[in-house]
Amino acid sequence: MKKIATILAVIAAGYSAQAADATVAASKPTYTVTTDFTYASEYVFRGQKQSNAAFQASAEVGYKAIYAGVWTNQPIRSSEGDEIDFYLGYGFPLQNDWKIDTGLTSYSFPEFVNGSGSTGFATYEGYVGLTGGNFDGFTPSLYAYYDFKYDDVTVQGSIGYSLPIKQIGTSLDFAVTYGFSPNTGRFNTGAANNSYWGAGVTVPFKLAPNATLTGGLQYADADGANATQAGFAVKSTLYYTIGLTFGF
Repeated sequence: MKKIATILAVIAAGYSAQAADATVAASKPTYTVTTDFTYASEYVFRGQKQSNAAFQASAEVGYKAIYAGVWTNQPIRSSEGDEIDFYLGYGFPLQNDWKIDTGLTSYSFPEFVNGSGSTGFATYEGYVGLTGGNFDGFTPSLYAYYDFKYDDVTVQGSIGYSLPIKQIGTSLDFAVTYGFSPNTGRFNTGAANNSYWGAGVTVPFKLAPNATLTGGLQYADADGANATQAGFAVKSTLYYTIGLTFGF
Protein backbone atom coordinates (compact mmCIF):
# COMPACT_ATOMS: atom_id res chain seq x y z
CA MET A 1 0.00 0.00 0.00
CA LYS A 2 2.86 2.38 0.77
CA LYS A 3 4.35 1.82 -2.69
CA ILE A 4 0.98 2.50 -4.34
CA ALA A 5 0.49 5.62 -2.21
CA THR A 6 3.88 6.99 -3.27
CA ILE A 7 3.16 6.43 -6.97
CA LEU A 8 -0.28 8.02 -6.62
CA ALA A 9 1.29 11.01 -4.88
CA VAL A 10 3.61 11.60 -7.85
CA ILE A 11 0.71 11.20 -10.28
CA ALA A 12 -1.36 13.66 -8.25
CA ALA A 13 1.50 16.15 -8.31
CA GLY A 14 1.62 15.97 -12.08
CA TYR A 15 -2.12 16.40 -12.58
CA SER A 16 -2.38 19.15 -9.99
CA ALA A 17 0.23 21.05 -11.96
CA GLN A 18 -1.74 20.37 -15.15
CA ALA A 19 -4.88 21.81 -13.57
CA ALA A 20 -3.00 24.91 -12.52
CA ASP A 21 -1.67 25.28 -16.05
CA ALA A 22 -5.21 25.14 -17.44
CA THR A 23 -6.15 28.25 -15.49
CA VAL A 24 -3.50 30.32 -17.24
CA ALA A 25 -4.67 32.53 -20.11
CA ALA A 26 -4.19 31.45 -23.71
CA SER A 27 -0.68 32.95 -23.75
CA LYS A 28 2.17 30.45 -23.56
CA PRO A 29 3.19 29.81 -19.90
CA THR A 30 6.74 30.50 -18.77
CA TYR A 31 6.94 27.18 -16.96
CA THR A 32 6.74 23.51 -17.94
CA VAL A 33 5.48 20.41 -16.16
CA THR A 34 6.53 16.86 -17.05
CA THR A 35 5.33 13.60 -15.52
CA ASP A 36 6.65 10.15 -16.36
CA PHE A 37 5.43 6.65 -15.44
CA THR A 38 7.80 3.81 -16.33
CA TYR A 39 8.04 0.06 -15.82
CA ALA A 40 11.62 -1.28 -15.72
CA SER A 41 12.51 -4.98 -15.79
CA GLU A 42 15.50 -4.03 -13.58
CA TYR A 43 16.67 -0.84 -11.91
CA VAL A 44 20.32 -0.11 -12.72
CA PHE A 45 22.21 2.92 -11.40
CA ARG A 46 25.69 3.74 -12.73
CA GLY A 47 26.23 0.25 -14.04
CA GLN A 48 25.05 -1.61 -10.96
CA LYS A 49 21.75 -3.30 -10.29
CA GLN A 50 19.72 -1.83 -7.43
CA SER A 51 16.47 -3.81 -7.70
CA ASN A 52 14.53 -6.27 -9.80
CA ALA A 53 11.41 -5.22 -11.73
CA ALA A 54 10.01 -1.90 -10.52
CA PHE A 55 7.66 0.96 -11.27
CA GLN A 56 9.35 4.34 -11.61
CA ALA A 57 7.37 7.57 -11.45
CA SER A 58 8.56 11.15 -11.64
CA ALA A 59 7.32 14.73 -11.83
CA GLU A 60 9.33 17.81 -12.81
CA VAL A 61 8.52 21.51 -12.92
CA GLY A 62 10.64 23.95 -14.92
CA TYR A 63 10.63 27.74 -14.88
CA LYS A 64 12.88 29.35 -17.48
CA ALA A 65 16.33 27.84 -16.70
CA ILE A 66 15.34 26.48 -13.25
CA TYR A 67 13.94 22.98 -12.72
CA ALA A 68 12.95 20.83 -9.74
CA GLY A 69 11.51 17.36 -9.46
CA VAL A 70 10.96 14.09 -7.65
CA TRP A 71 11.79 10.58 -8.91
CA THR A 72 10.96 7.28 -7.25
CA ASN A 73 11.75 3.60 -7.73
CA GLN A 74 9.14 1.21 -6.32
CA PRO A 75 10.22 -2.46 -6.62
CA ILE A 76 7.47 -4.99 -7.24
CA ARG A 77 8.96 -7.36 -4.67
CA SER A 78 8.08 -6.21 -1.17
CA SER A 79 11.45 -7.46 0.11
CA GLU A 80 13.30 -4.80 -1.94
CA GLY A 81 13.47 -1.26 -0.64
CA ASP A 82 12.10 1.89 -2.25
CA GLU A 83 14.10 4.89 -3.42
CA ILE A 84 12.84 8.48 -3.46
CA ASP A 85 14.99 11.27 -4.94
CA PHE A 86 14.48 15.03 -4.98
CA TYR A 87 16.51 17.36 -7.17
CA LEU A 88 16.91 21.04 -7.98
CA GLY A 89 18.94 22.41 -10.88
CA TYR A 90 19.75 25.33 -13.14
CA GLY A 91 20.88 25.36 -16.76
CA PHE A 92 23.21 28.13 -17.89
CA PRO A 93 22.70 28.60 -21.66
CA LEU A 94 25.77 28.86 -23.88
CA GLN A 95 26.23 29.25 -27.62
CA ASN A 96 25.18 26.66 -30.24
CA ASP A 97 22.63 24.95 -27.96
CA TRP A 98 25.25 24.09 -25.32
CA LYS A 99 24.55 24.66 -21.65
CA ILE A 100 26.13 24.20 -18.24
CA ASP A 101 23.82 22.15 -16.03
CA THR A 102 24.27 22.29 -12.26
CA GLY A 103 22.22 21.21 -9.27
CA LEU A 104 21.71 19.10 -6.16
CA THR A 105 20.10 15.67 -5.67
CA SER A 106 18.86 14.11 -2.43
CA TYR A 107 18.76 10.29 -2.42
CA SER A 108 16.57 8.57 0.16
CA PHE A 109 16.22 4.83 0.86
CA PRO A 110 13.68 4.47 3.69
CA GLU A 111 13.91 0.66 3.87
CA PHE A 112 17.62 0.15 3.19
CA VAL A 113 19.28 -2.27 5.64
CA ASN A 114 23.00 -1.71 6.21
CA GLY A 115 25.63 -3.99 7.72
CA SER A 116 24.78 -3.01 11.30
CA GLY A 117 21.16 -3.98 10.78
CA SER A 118 19.69 -0.49 11.03
CA THR A 119 17.28 0.76 8.39
CA GLY A 120 17.10 4.00 6.49
CA PHE A 121 19.73 5.59 4.30
CA ALA A 122 20.13 9.01 2.69
CA THR A 123 22.83 10.98 0.94
CA TYR A 124 23.22 14.23 -0.98
CA GLU A 125 25.02 14.85 -4.23
CA GLY A 126 25.91 17.97 -6.17
CA TYR A 127 26.54 17.91 -9.90
CA VAL A 128 27.80 20.07 -12.75
CA GLY A 129 27.84 19.16 -16.41
CA LEU A 130 28.34 20.38 -19.94
CA THR A 131 25.65 19.18 -22.32
CA GLY A 132 23.93 19.96 -25.61
CA GLY A 133 25.32 20.85 -28.97
CA ASN A 134 24.62 18.83 -32.11
CA PHE A 135 27.34 17.37 -34.31
CA ASP A 136 25.58 15.73 -37.28
CA GLY A 137 23.04 14.19 -34.89
CA PHE A 138 25.49 13.39 -32.06
CA THR A 139 24.91 15.03 -28.66
CA PRO A 140 27.73 14.62 -26.10
CA SER A 141 27.65 15.41 -22.39
CA LEU A 142 30.14 15.32 -19.50
CA TYR A 143 29.13 15.42 -15.81
CA ALA A 144 30.92 15.45 -12.46
CA TYR A 145 29.11 14.43 -9.25
CA TYR A 146 30.18 14.93 -5.65
CA ASP A 147 28.63 13.03 -2.73
CA PHE A 148 28.79 15.34 0.29
CA LYS A 149 28.15 12.56 2.81
CA TYR A 150 30.82 10.13 1.62
CA ASP A 151 33.27 12.56 -0.02
CA ASP A 152 32.93 10.60 -3.26
CA VAL A 153 33.47 11.91 -6.81
CA THR A 154 31.97 10.38 -9.96
CA VAL A 155 32.72 11.49 -13.53
CA GLN A 156 30.42 10.36 -16.32
CA GLY A 157 30.47 10.99 -20.06
CA SER A 158 27.90 10.03 -22.66
CA ILE A 159 27.15 10.41 -26.36
CA GLY A 160 23.68 10.23 -27.86
CA TYR A 161 22.58 9.87 -31.46
CA SER A 162 19.05 10.14 -32.86
CA LEU A 163 18.14 8.42 -36.12
CA PRO A 164 14.79 9.73 -37.43
CA ILE A 165 12.28 7.29 -38.90
CA LYS A 166 9.93 9.72 -40.59
CA GLN A 167 7.78 7.02 -42.20
CA ILE A 168 6.26 6.10 -38.85
CA GLY A 169 6.88 9.38 -37.03
CA THR A 170 9.47 8.16 -34.54
CA SER A 171 13.23 7.73 -34.12
CA LEU A 172 15.87 5.37 -32.81
CA ASP A 173 17.65 7.19 -29.98
CA PHE A 174 21.00 5.59 -29.17
CA ALA A 175 23.24 6.38 -26.20
CA VAL A 176 26.55 5.10 -24.80
CA THR A 177 27.84 5.95 -21.32
CA TYR A 178 31.07 5.54 -19.38
CA GLY A 179 31.65 6.57 -15.78
CA PHE A 180 34.34 6.31 -13.12
CA SER A 181 34.44 6.77 -9.34
CA PRO A 182 37.40 6.34 -6.93
CA ASN A 183 35.08 4.40 -4.60
CA THR A 184 31.45 3.31 -4.46
CA GLY A 185 30.50 5.69 -1.68
CA ARG A 186 26.79 5.58 -2.32
CA PHE A 187 26.48 2.45 -0.18
CA ASN A 188 29.72 3.02 1.74
CA THR A 189 31.32 -0.26 0.63
CA GLY A 190 34.83 1.16 0.48
CA ALA A 191 35.67 -0.52 -2.84
CA ALA A 192 38.15 1.34 -5.02
CA ASN A 193 38.36 2.21 -8.72
CA ASN A 194 34.79 1.57 -9.73
CA SER A 195 34.11 2.10 -13.42
CA TYR A 196 30.92 1.37 -15.32
CA TRP A 197 29.62 1.57 -18.85
CA GLY A 198 26.44 0.99 -20.81
CA ALA A 199 24.61 1.35 -24.09
CA GLY A 200 20.98 1.50 -25.06
CA VAL A 201 18.34 2.43 -27.56
CA THR A 202 14.91 3.98 -27.00
CA VAL A 203 12.01 4.44 -29.40
CA PRO A 204 9.50 7.24 -28.66
CA PHE A 205 5.98 7.25 -30.09
CA LYS A 206 3.97 10.45 -29.78
CA LEU A 207 0.41 9.50 -28.83
CA ALA A 208 -0.83 13.09 -28.53
CA PRO A 209 0.72 16.58 -28.55
CA ASN A 210 1.54 16.22 -24.84
CA ALA A 211 1.85 12.43 -24.47
CA THR A 212 4.70 10.12 -25.54
CA LEU A 213 5.07 6.35 -25.16
CA THR A 214 8.72 5.22 -25.05
CA GLY A 215 10.18 1.73 -25.13
CA GLY A 216 13.85 1.03 -24.47
CA LEU A 217 16.46 -1.72 -24.29
CA GLN A 218 19.56 -1.13 -22.15
CA TYR A 219 22.85 -2.91 -21.44
CA ALA A 220 24.92 -2.11 -18.35
CA ASP A 221 28.12 -3.42 -16.79
CA ALA A 222 30.66 -2.48 -14.11
CA ASP A 223 34.10 -3.63 -13.10
CA GLY A 224 34.57 -6.27 -10.44
CA ALA A 225 36.10 -4.06 -7.76
CA ASN A 226 32.97 -4.34 -5.64
CA ALA A 227 31.69 -7.88 -5.16
CA THR A 228 28.13 -6.85 -4.41
CA GLN A 229 26.09 -3.69 -4.57
CA ALA A 230 22.69 -3.28 -2.87
CA GLY A 231 22.69 -7.05 -2.29
CA PHE A 232 23.17 -7.94 -5.99
CA ALA A 233 26.30 -9.40 -7.55
CA VAL A 234 28.05 -7.05 -9.95
CA LYS A 235 27.63 -8.41 -13.47
CA SER A 236 26.53 -7.33 -16.91
CA THR A 237 22.79 -6.99 -17.33
CA LEU A 238 20.31 -6.45 -20.14
CA TYR A 239 17.00 -4.89 -19.23
CA TYR A 240 14.06 -3.07 -20.82
CA THR A 241 11.84 -0.14 -19.97
CA ILE A 242 8.48 1.11 -21.16
CA GLY A 243 7.17 4.49 -20.08
CA LEU A 244 4.47 7.08 -20.64
CA THR A 245 5.43 10.76 -20.46
CA PHE A 246 3.09 13.77 -20.25
CA GLY A 247 4.30 17.31 -20.83
CA PHE A 248 2.31 20.45 -20.10
